[in-house]
Amino acid sequence: MTNLAVQIRITSVRSRGVFGGVIFSGRTEDATQYVVVCNHTLMPDSSMVDKGQIWKICGIPTQRTTVVKGYQLKETQIEATDAELERPAGRNIIAWIAESPDCVGIGRVKAARLYEHFGTELIEHIENKNVMALATLIDPDDAQILCHAFSKHRAANTLLWLDRVNIPRRIGAGVVAFYKDQAEEKILANPYVLIAFEASWSAVDELACKRFGVQLNDPKRLESAIEEVLYRGLKDGHTCLQKKEVHIRLVRLLGSASLALQALSVSGAQDAQCGNTQFKEVDGFYQSTGAYLIESYVAQRLKAMIAGENAQGQKSLFGLPGRDLGGVESVLEEYENAANIVLTKEQRDAVLTSAGNHMSLILGGAGTGKTTVLKALYAAMESLHPDIRIHQLALAGRAAQRMVEATGRESMTIAGFLSRTATWQIEMGSMIVVDEVSMVDVILMYRLLRHLPLGVRLVLVGDPSQLPPIGPGLILHALAAIPAVPQVELKVVKRQSAASGIPQVAAAIRAHQIPEWAPYLGKSASGVSFVPCAPEVLDDTVQRIYAEIGGDGSDSSVQILSVTNAGFGGVKNLNCALHSEYRMNAEQVFCFDPQFEVVNATTLDRLPLKVGDLVMFLENDYELGLRNGSLGKIIKALPVNSADDHCCICDFEGVEYLLKTKQLNALNHAYAITVHKSQGSQFQRVIVPIRASRLLDQTLVYTAVTRGVDQVILVGNEEAALVAIQAPALATKRNILLPKYLQESDGLC
Repeated sequence: MTNLAVQIRITSVRSRGVFGGVIFSGRTEDATQYVVVCNHTLMPDSSMVDKGQIWKICGIPTQRTTVVKGYQLKETQIEATDAELERPAGRNIIAWIAESPDCVGIGRVKAARLYEHFGTELIEHIENKNVMALATLIDPDDAQILCHAFSKHRAANTLLWLDRVNIPRRIGAGVVAFYKDQAEEKILANPYVLIAFEASWSAVDELACKRFGVQLNDPKRLESAIEEVLYRGLKDGHTCLQKKEVHIRLVRLLGSASLALQALSVSGAQDAQCGNTQFKEVDGFYQSTGAYLIESYVAQRLKAMIAGENAQGQKSLFGLPGRDLGGVESVLEEYENAANIVLTKEQRDAVLTSAGNHMSLILGGAGTGKTTVLKALYAAMESLHPDIRIHQLALAGRAAQRMVEATGRESMTIAGFLSRTATWQIEMGSMIVVDEVSMVDVILMYRLLRHLPLGVRLVLVGDPSQLPPIGPGLILHALAAIPAVPQVELKVVKRQSAASGIPQVAAAIRAHQIPEWAPYLGKSASGVSFVPCAPEVLDDTVQRIYAEIGGDGSDSSVQILSVTNAGFGGVKNLNCALHSEYRMNAEQVFCFDPQFEVVNATTLDRLPLKVGDLVMFLENDYELGLRNGSLGKIIKALPVNSADDHCCICDFEGVEYLLKTKQLNALNHAYAITVHKSQGSQFQRVIVPIRASRLLDQTLVYTAVTRGVDQVILVGNEEAALVAIQAPALATKRNILLPKYLQESDGLC
């Protein structure tokens, strides 16, 4: 038969191939029915095809007979040789409407409702500003906003084009939001700009080479390869990479040593001629321009603070280092008498250092009394300056909550502070105290410093031996290594008693030395023990020890801290096992689903939520008063009939909260939590499953051990633990340039 070209509106998708390929049926404008078969080569992503779309199909038609419910039906089937989407897919339209800042108030639910009703005709209604039709489903004001947004950005044609070149929905929405009506022009000029929107380099490279004809040695391609290498370095924690490492990664990415050398030579020539705007070469390191701007700004701002940046009008009496601190000394004596405590020399020095400098560090291992120093510092500053504003910040919600409990003062996450406190609201002379800074990456520190006005005092608190940032860079580690940075380290452990043996083991781990384990004698023992076992019995062994040392699933006095989420000894396995053991027959908690109405409530890991379950809240809900990382227990289930009904009562840190369906979606079981989630907390008894993992290192073991007050039991692969303890911490392998920028000619000596 001759080749056929038709436009088909899809009425149903019959089959989607796991590895590509799709079969769908549809009608032409004259109501002729066709079944279209697209193989995996023509349609590698079957999710591109949706009901309601219009496709231009070319191929050879054949007559087929099929049997449906006992009836023989004749169909015309087209083996497609070419397929082109004629109208944008719902996913890009929905994503753009839901995420565009110009469509405020029109969320994903409303956008999906519009598309479900109008299909691909939705764009025509919007382009024609058919507000009356749109207003049958959404508020008339929202309809006006939507029409204006599409008119402003000419988004319809752009979204159509993005669908045709198979750009994923999330990336398509971001491209339109940024480039607006110039998106197609920008991508045609350089397809690799899509990488900036977190598109996969391999996917963009395939698109560029196969669809747009970009040559393998095209300078745009080679430059983007270096950008991709540096971006992957950021994901590994590096803010820069050695030139040799860049070359190795380029060979791996491009599949060619000659192309890798060509990429480096092209970038070097451009840098010499006109200055490369995408990356810089600094002392044998390659650094993206973005990372350079961030790290260099952090260095310059911190240096300015240490030097006593322009603080005209600052309320502190101690604007510069070296001022008379006699007033603080006398206030501290009064504080000690009132609080009935005696500060150690280290603690007193820490208070004086932070009072006498615009920027300072309070360092110390777990339980060394950093909170005591902060309370004394606050008392001293407020005694001398009654109207001083003190802002307490921490990276994680649980750490912020612990600051509240320890100091009796309001505390926020850094993200919450940035979003809820405007720069103009931060008074000159305010004190900004940031806890757990070892986990703060350079990007977040950059955002914080940009947010702070001149004339504030910055106190960074933490322990370089604890967990490093998940994101790129190192802040506390870099600053602590420079003697010119005002700092005091607290060394005497006060949280655990010396008799427990935990401080001695923690000190050994901190020094990368093999610790002396205490014998495991069940609940009657104390200190740090190691119980070896094979990986395949790790979960069972942890569960047995949990019960032996008093764990019964009723509270967090015995807490399991896992290195990983998945696998043997991971959070998911252990939460599933302990929930099944202690809550199998407990009362079920219910929630409300818009489609199925009242349903069983489950965790993020799809396990049932029942009365008595130990849970962790995984969002910052300032309205409710719960932080990410808050540990609690479900104490009562409530009847549910709608989404606005309360589903249960949970006890978090001794306070009862009524939770609705929305809040239940932020709960996970907490019989086991990750070590990262535990930072800033302490538990009477701690169990740490250990298995070989790329995540296992000295800082993680040290952090886990120092969470325990009376007893810590490590379980599993002892050899893996000892190797991790003795090896340099993974953070030390990060490539960063912050120390260099801090100590440049105009910097710190």
